[in-house]
Amino acid sequence: MLTILPITSVPVVAQLLGSDSVASPSILILALLVIIWLVPWIVSGKPLPYQTIPLLVFVCVVLISSALSFFIEIPPYKGIPIFRNDFHALATLAIGVCFFFIASTFPQDNGLLKKSVQVINWSGFIMLLWGVAQGIAWFGFGHYPNWMFRFQGFISAGTLYRQRVTALALEPSWLAHELNMLYFPIWLSATVKKQSFHSFRIWKFSFENLLFTGGVIALLLTFSRIGLLAFLLMCGYLLLKMHAWIVEKIGNKLMKNRRTKNKGKTHKRVAFSISAILVVVYMVTIAIGLIIFSHIDPRMASLFDFSLNKENSILKYFNDLRFGDRIIYWMAGWETFGAYPFFGVGLGNAGFFFPESITPYGWTLLEVRKLIHRTSILLNIKSLWIRLLAETGIIGFSFFIGWLYSQARIFVQKDNSSKNINNTLCLAGIFVLCALLAEGFSIDSFAMPYLWVSLGLATAACSSKRKSDLN
Repeated sequence: MLTILPITSVPVVAQLLGSDSVASPSILILALLVIIWLVPWIVSGKPLPYQTIPLLVFVCVVLISSALSFFIEIPPYKGIPIFRNDFHALATLAIGVCFFFIASTFPQDNGLLKKSVQVINWSGFIMLLWGVAQGIAWFGFGHYPNWMFRFQGFISAGTLYRQRVTALALEPSWLAHELNMLYFPIWLSATVKKQSFHSFRIWKFSFENLLFTGGVIALLLTFSRIGLLAFLLMCGYLLLKMHAWIVEKIGNKLMKNRRTKNKGKTHKRVAFSISAILVVVYMVTIAIGLIIFSHIDPRMASLFDFSLNKENSILKYFNDLRFGDRIIYWMAGWETFGAYPFFGVGLGNAGFFFPESITPYGWTLLEVRKLIHRTSILLNIKSLWIRLLAETGIIGFSFFIGWLYSQARIFVQKDNSSKNINNTLCLAGIFVLCALLAEGFSIDSFAMPYLWVSLGLATAACSSKRKSDLN
């Protein structure tokens, strides 16, 4: 299952699952593991990790929300059966939850946990090799050879993109999603903690160090803006931890030979001044980065061309950034949430309300009109956060956030306790949650396995029954 995680949408699997997008072959392996492992585990009375309790409560709220949706008037949409759509949406949630259960219970000992991460690392290595091949073909020769198109068509329902790397994923943003939700958290945490799940090194560098470097290059070549933001949020968490250490270090050096009557107050002033200077440095760095990005990515060329003198100025600004249609979908989801704030409209049903929820400006966008008038698919919100609000209401949203918060508290506690490989996975869990803040505005499917597998492995590493160190 872990070996084939980088592959997101195999055409043959898509036909078997009846999905036009998320069709990872790992879902088929998951089904087998549920039958031969998870069901016997539960039937035998073995406990699930206690961290699953808030998640199970969220699932119960989703079921209640879906049941209540039969008592509200859901607009018809192109003859799509509501019951079948509800079943499909609940099935995707079940897939995600099962990924979490398998990842958190299957590695029963440290050896299995270590091997699981090793398999993930090697799968990431293969993924990066194919991404490098794509980058060399396009940026080195200006085109993809026919054999690359044939191979990509065999492993993915998508195609190769001009000037953007997809590796084994359906599209560039999905590659960024798998990197941020699974691979980067492991590689970055191992790099920060100077730990490795592998015994070999290449010169002074661990396997995770090299994978992280290659992953950063791959992420940049995806040109995924939300993917890049998610990565920066992970780095931002490290920066917050380093900020306090830097301020204290510099402050102690400056105060070392100074003699003042009120040393405590002076030390606070020095610390505040250093902190303010660092914040200015951060802001300048961000501004420079945005300027560079606006010159590299044509979609960001109008980043600094905002004007309030236009009608619908904010929506037009985002549309100029090639982000307008996504904002329209978010607003439609928010409108649905406003109409059904408590339990929402039921999982998977938000798309039925799109025609009446899209703003007048949204109808002027070509992609919005194309998807509504020229396709038979049910539109989705393209944001996990707003989808939760629209389809499960504030109650379902609160329980899901509560589960993530409970995970974050445990991960932070374990991460600060000691320095070993078990806690490396706890730090990886923190990185996953940081990246999810941004990735939650990009992908809204529960069937994508990367979030669930990452949090499942981090949950397994937090088990009190484990030894303190995998080494």
